[in-house]
Amino acid sequence: MSRTLKLVLPLVVLVAVGVYLAGSFAGASENDPPPREPVVLPSQSASPSSPSTGSSPSSDPSGVPVVTPGPVDDDDDDDDRDDRHDDD
Repeated sequence: MSRTLKLVLPLVVLVAVGVYLAGSFAGASENDPPPREPVVLPSQSASPSSPSTGSSPSSDPSGVPVVTPGPVDDDDDDDDRDDRHDDD
């Protein structure tokens, strides 16, 4: 390597690091955004309990359907023992 390259290469690295550090310090000195208003969730008056007899177990009192997982179909698993291959 030439003597000029030995001097210029470290100088370029030092300038790049200096620019990075200057940008980091300048970004850190900016003002923080104003605090946000907290989100207040409405409280429920009735505590959740197990469904009573006569009510549908597939929905809760708010009318949102509840999904209960069913048994896994063993014929549709993706493992090395599959007879069907998608890359044919």
